[in-house]
This record gives sequence, C-alpha cells and structure tokens, in this order.
Amino acid sequence: MEEQLAVLAATAANTVVSSLSTDAWARVKELVVGVWRRHRPDEASAAESATDAALDVLRDSPSDEEESRLVEAWQERFRALLDAEPAARRALDALVDELAAERGEPDDAPAQRIDMHAEAKDGGTVYQAGRDMHVKPT
Repeated sequence: MEEQLAVLAATAANTVVSSLSTDAWARVKELVVGVWRRHRPDEASAAESATDAALDVLRDSPSDEEESRLVEAWQERFRALLDAEPAARRALDALVDELAAERGEPDDAPAQRIDMHAEAKDGGTVYQAGRDMHVKPT
C-alpha cells in the first residue's frame, strides 16, 4: 500500500506541474486547493501559495531542471497529504483523472500510474521515472 501511495503522489505531481504550464492553470489551481480544503483545510492557503509559486516559476523560467524541482516538491506535498489523510487518495485519483481529461488525453492513453520496483546492491544505482528523467553525472 505504501508503494501505491508513493506512485499516486508522483503521478499527481507530474500531472499538476505539466498541467500548470497550459491554459488550464486556473482549473489546476482550483482542483489542487480543493483537495486541501476537503482534507487539510488549515493548509489550503499554503497549497494555494505553492500553486501560485509553481505557476510563477513555470512562466518565468520553464526549464527542465526547474520543472523537475517543482515535480519533486509537489510529490513531497502530496505524499505528506496522503500520510496525514489517507482518505485524500480518492481526491488525488480524481484530480489526476480530471486533469488528464482536460488535457485531452484519450481514454486509451497509456496508464497514468506506473508500478516500478528496483533494488540496488553492492553500491549500484537505480534510476526510475514515470516520465522524463534527466540524470547528471556526479
């Protein structure tokens, strides 16, 4: 169950960030803030501020690196929400489905949720992504 919530948080983060850079940004904000109002009303204004800040970043410097940072930040936010309010799972599922529909993704589009498992051993490194991934050598 823990992995499913992590996948949902990642999917929602990717969907929200990619949808914020479209003309539907106002609807994205409405849906995101609505999730917090229903499940963590005391944090709704923070969610609204975070949505506005993400929108500003995407408008001002829409680089892949900035987008990746936003996805990570939203993934953490959604994960914290799900940890505090497991019932928010249905609301996040609905948010992802509605935004996918508004972006015109057909019903037969590839699944939005991806179940990935990996294990690194002996100093190995695993990279997994449900969408674009940019890896910089260290």
